[in-house]
Amino acid sequence: MYGAPVAPGGSRLPGNRGPWWVQVVVSSLVLLAYLVAQVAAFAVGDTTERWTQYGLSAGVLVIFVVITAAWARSGWRVTVAVLLGLLFVGLERLALLPFYLDLSVTQDWSSEVFRLASMAATAMLLTGLILVWSIARRQTAMTWVGLLPAAGLVALGTWATYYHQPDFGVDLTATEVALPLHYWIGVIAFETMFGVAAVLVLWACDAIGLATRRSPAASTPSTTPNVESFRTTQLYRTQAGQTDLRETERYRPPPPPARPAATATRRPELPDDADPTAPRRRNPRRQPGRALRVRRVRLPSAASGRSGCATRRSRGGRP
Repeated sequence: MYGAPVAPGGSRLPGNRGPWWVQVVVSSLVLLAYLVAQVAAFAVGDTTERWTQYGLSAGVLVIFVVITAAWARSGWRVTVAVLLGLLFVGLERLALLPFYLDLSVTQDWSSEVFRLASMAATAMLLTGLILVWSIARRQTAMTWVGLLPAAGLVALGTWATYYHQPDFGVDLTATEVALPLHYWIGVIAFETMFGVAAVLVLWACDAIGLATRRSPAASTPSTTPNVESFRTTQLYRTQAGQTDLRETERYRPPPPPARPAATATRRPELPDDADPTAPRRRNPRRQPGRALRVRRVRLPSAASGRSGCATRRSRGGRP
């Protein structure tokens, strides 16, 4: 029913607070921090043991999932974002294992295994990034209309990362040489830009959904408001202590139905042979001056021999 009270306060999660431009700035900072942390993890891990790089990059992904879930707009989004994020992190780490295992284990493996492992890791990373961020941040069902172009961007990024990733001026054939920092910046940025592009596509679809969503406050009131709806609305607002005079003015109850006009008493028609000039016969019981009067008279009492009082009615002042 229109006018029912809504619980004040709304969502208390940080991701649903503040104007839109503040949320855009915070979201951009979260994504930027993720990129910086990934670059630092691979650059630091490249100078140490390979499993250190594997663990640091995995830790960055888990922290990104947690921060994104904390930036979600509602409680159920937090749960879904965390579960999906951890699932895709696990799949991506599993796909990268062939590149971190000892050469004694992988020396007999064909190059096709490494190609599939590399492309699967990239696909899992981009898909997890897109789904976790969109579930946490998007608001309308229109968002998922953009899944098709987002899937196309994931496929394009997976193919481009494996076949056409630039070397950024680094000789990749050299062994036992630590890769420079700018190489990791280029690699992470090149791989992540496809995921960010897909997130922006889903964001645009969500904006269209928000623009087409009809606000209840903008709905046109009925030309003939319902009395029961008005009374129920005012009762709810009165009980909640939120009386709104604008609603009272906007939804006035309709006036009561007009009573039919009183019909004039018609004078009975006289017979055809009656004399219209003759005086009409009046009812003697309704003559003026013949009102009922009550007089008290004194009568003799049979028991005491004394006169008593009795009431006697008369008309016209006569006993």
